[in-house]
Amino acid sequence: MTLGPGLVLPVEAVTETFAILAKRGAGKTYTAAVLVEEMMGAGLPVVIVDPVGVWWGLRSSADGTAEGLPVVIFGGDHADLPLAETAGVLLADLVVDERVPAVLDLSTLSKSAARRFMTDFAERLYHRNRDPLHMVLDEADAFAPQRTDPGGQRLLGAIEDLVRRGRARGIGLTMISQRPAVLNKDILTQAEVLIALRMTGPRDVAAIDEWVRLHAEEDQAVEVKRSLPSLPIGTAWVWSPGWLGLLQRVAVRARTTFDSSATPKAGQRRVTPTRLAPIDLAALGKRITAMATEAAATDPTALRHRVAQLERELTALRAAPPQLQRVEVEVPVLDPGTVDRLEQWVTDIRRLCEALGAAATQVSDQLTATRTASSASPRTPSPRTTPAPPPAACQAPERPNPTTTSASEAVGPKTHPVPDGESDAAPPLKAGARRMLHTLARHHPMRVTRAQLATLSRFKVTGGTFNTYYSTLRRTGLITEHGGLIELTNAGRAVAGVDTTAPASTAELLDQWRTALKAGARTMLDLLIDAHPDALTRDELAQRAGYEISGGTSTPTCPPCAATAWPRSPETPSAPTTSCSSPPPQADHPAPGVLVEGGGSVGVAVIVVGVAQRASGAGEVGQLERVVAVHVGVAAHVGREPQNVLVADRVALGAEPGGRD
Repeated sequence: MTLGPGLVLPVEAVTETFAILAKRGAGKTYTAAVLVEEMMGAGLPVVIVDPVGVWWGLRSSADGTAEGLPVVIFGGDHADLPLAETAGVLLADLVVDERVPAVLDLSTLSKSAARRFMTDFAERLYHRNRDPLHMVLDEADAFAPQRTDPGGQRLLGAIEDLVRRGRARGIGLTMISQRPAVLNKDILTQAEVLIALRMTGPRDVAAIDEWVRLHAEEDQAVEVKRSLPSLPIGTAWVWSPGWLGLLQRVAVRARTTFDSSATPKAGQRRVTPTRLAPIDLAALGKRITAMATEAAATDPTALRHRVAQLERELTALRAAPPQLQRVEVEVPVLDPGTVDRLEQWVTDIRRLCEALGAAATQVSDQLTATRTASSASPRTPSPRTTPAPPPAACQAPERPNPTTTSASEAVGPKTHPVPDGESDAAPPLKAGARRMLHTLARHHPMRVTRAQLATLSRFKVTGGTFNTYYSTLRRTGLITEHGGLIELTNAGRAVAGVDTTAPASTAELLDQWRTALKAGARTMLDLLIDAHPDALTRDELAQRAGYEISGGTSTPTCPPCAATAWPRSPETPSAPTTSCSSPPPQADHPAPGVLVEGGGSVGVAVIVVGVAQRASGAGEVGQLERVVAVHVGVAAHVGREPQNVLVADRVALGAEPGGRD
């Protein structure tokens, strides 16, 4: 921003404080207008407080034949829109919200009215503005005098806030005065830049001493004060020892806008501009109207007046005698026949309710008796076809006989035994706990992990409901857990009421897992079963299932519980296992013991059901047990080429070690 030859100001000047001091006619308003032209040319908003009415020329070019700057003139003889003394808050909001460059012409207001307007405007601008904005205060000594009456203290405080603290809120200020001797010294000394033009009054020249003592060296002030009375019009000392670090004598450049502050000369006709910069007054008027309506609705003064008016009206109404009015209301009356029918309907409804209540009580009693009888008598196992026993060489490892082992022996030291005389009585269980018992009974004698039990029972293993039911079953001695594997006790099998002597088929067990899995996991399981005994890579599985390999949905779980719950035969080759710290899978992931991964491929841990005959004593035929063996399908070195193998319990099924079953 260029003020004159050799003097360029940075754009940060918009938030700095300037003091332009000069005698009348020396060019102080002209110099301020050049500063305004530079700021607006840089796209910075400016608002000018004009108590004299000489700033309207900014709207036209220097010769008055072209457009000038698009500033809105409020008030005065050249107003675009009127300015009322009560509009200070409204116009401050307009400047802050719309960033409208404006001239506030107070020349038609009285001094007291102008002070009231400026008090509201300055306070509102200080409290609301936060973006860069420069305000020019012409005749600043009229608003911030050295001596002020009690009625002007509020305005002086508002101007002092703008000068001393305005920069923190994005506000810069230029003060213009021809009488620095009467300008408030607390405000004048806050100016960062002093622009002094011709000045002849000794008191006015002496007023600069206050500023010099705070900002500059006395030897520099000597030269400035000595030259002030003889400075040519339009020549100024620009002094900024702190911010710019300069003391420079400058001839202010010519204005590009019309000089409406020029003093008329005798014998010359006053030039009037023929062209002004256009303003969208219609849009501006609508915005001002809306803001005025909103302000009126929230203005404390207006609200107090309205409250006072309503109180006067209420007082008048209370003092007036009450006026009674006769109002006729037609009340419908029921004829006697309708009343009799309604009473009969009420009687019939009451009898029906009593009959329904008696029937409900009877049904409830029958249900209670049925439950008691059912729980007291174990269900008779349904006959099932028993598969032929395998050869003796394929018998399963010796395990305790669940039908002959006592409850305390079967569950170990942590079992809660069922008291004598209560083994046949079913403890009161909720549906979810009973569903967990049935799941364990259908898989007996195979033991399962918590994650498997939760998945097959339609629970989340991390959920509070599952853990509550699990604790209840353990506390009542119906289940036991060893080494992370869970199985029914004798009491639990009795309460479950499910035949545990005959094994379920492979199809039945697979159907149980399909039912427990969601659609996506179920699709992946079916694809792996179809591919068995071969394995699929993760890419192949994701492609066939219709998922992206990078998506979270297609990523198989690597559950640490994928191994069988049965101890494996010593002859069975051990598949390499992978340990991980993954949390138990949720219901929308492949269930534990179903989908497993290893060697870069994904296989299915197929549940194979066989029947083993266990010898007991001298050739006696022992009880038939379900043997459920699960093995991870991985590429494993078993003394031959790596292959994806599905290994069942080889002792139970009579398979050759290392082969495919």
